[in-house]
Amino acid sequence: MGLAVLMVLFVFSLPSQAETVNWSKYVTADGGFSFHYPEGWLVTETETGFVVHDADNYEQLWLVLLNYEESWTAEDHARFFLSLIQEETPEMDAYGWELDYADEIVLFDLIFDTGRGRADGLGLVIKDIEYEQVLWFHYLAGQGVYTSSRAETILEGFVNSIAGGADSQPPVDSYQARLDRIERNLDGFLFVIEFALGSPLPLATETLLASEFRGLLMEYTEEELAPYDEYPHFAEFIRSLSDPAELLEVQEGVAASIWEWIDESDPNDPIVRRISDALRNTDRVLIQGTIPLTEGAATSYAEFVAFAEYIDRHGTANASPSMIDDDVVLEIKGQLIDAWRGFSTKEQEQVAALPAVWTVLRRAVNYGDSAEREMALKTISQAIPSQSSTQSSGTESEEYDPADWVRHYSTMQIQQQTFNHYMWSVGYHNTIYGF
Repeated sequence: MGLAVLMVLFVFSLPSQAETVNWSKYVTADGGFSFHYPEGWLVTETETGFVVHDADNYEQLWLVLLNYEESWTAEDHARFFLSLIQEETPEMDAYGWELDYADEIVLFDLIFDTGRGRADGLGLVIKDIEYEQVLWFHYLAGQGVYTSSRAETILEGFVNSIAGGADSQPPVDSYQARLDRIERNLDGFLFVIEFALGSPLPLATETLLASEFRGLLMEYTEEELAPYDEYPHFAEFIRSLSDPAELLEVQEGVAASIWEWIDESDPNDPIVRRISDALRNTDRVLIQGTIPLTEGAATSYAEFVAFAEYIDRHGTANASPSMIDDDVVLEIKGQLIDAWRGFSTKEQEQVAALPAVWTVLRRAVNYGDSAEREMALKTISQAIPSQSSTQSSGTESEEYDPADWVRHYSTMQIQQQTFNHYMWSVGYHNTIYGF
């Protein structure tokens, strides 16, 4: 069989939860071609391809090399081959055609219905212009066995495992791999946004933004998702910079790019709107003065204290800033506003510096390795006065005094080396800690 090595990833987005499949490897007798298939199935090599099936369940995989017609699209080839199948098996039909990559790939659903029994399937035809070949793939299973997630997992794994020689590798868990990729992209994206802001997004905004953005990325095609692969690399580049002047220059450039992106985007897009609001609100002044109290500083203060109190009461095991109660944050923020004019200049400077500190610690808790997370949780837990175990913010305690926390926190020695992994924080607004 004259089959060239297939170099293609399954390009259609398959967002449903994948199933676990154990795989076996098949290598042709001449050693020139290999692929992986579900363990326990039987492989039959034909003149035009392969049939792989489960002897116990009605499940099958086909790989067929079709005649190449230069002027035909992938769908044209698929429909022609389907018509040949229907000459002998009129019960077979296809629907839901999806074309991609300049009509060179088509994905479709299959149905085989005899009236006495039914099978469903998923088909894929690839027109490979470089090698002038067309490949038909399909998975088919009885109605009691077929699920879309199983069809996607098996067909995608089979297609992507094909290799020249005996080099076929077992398919990865594509759904989990996509999730991991999206989490890396999301982390990098949020990192760049917060770097451009010069202070963290409010926790509630970041949580909503992350949830919405994650959902959108899961629905993206490979082509749409690819640009977001650059964000983790850009985040690493920013972290590698140690010169404050260079960091400031990069920060200003990133901020300008984000504003340009916002201005050119749909203002009704939820992600664009949340980022735009955060950019506009972070430096909004709540109380005027030589050292003004800004929205960003007040929110960072309230979130930091709320999380410190949470881990003081519940411990650090599985602790996450997402566990902070929004009502508690609002209560602490209100207490800070009421107490602000009574703070000394040094105490006001300390609160104004908190966005950089909170950003570093929060990201270490959420995205750092075990050592970074442990460091961050320890620092946060030490930030609150020891009597917090008997006092808390909110209506349960009228004795809570924001100044007590600020004065206690001012005695802490936060060493610069603690944040060496996050050197990008020097690009934030100047802080009294020098990072």
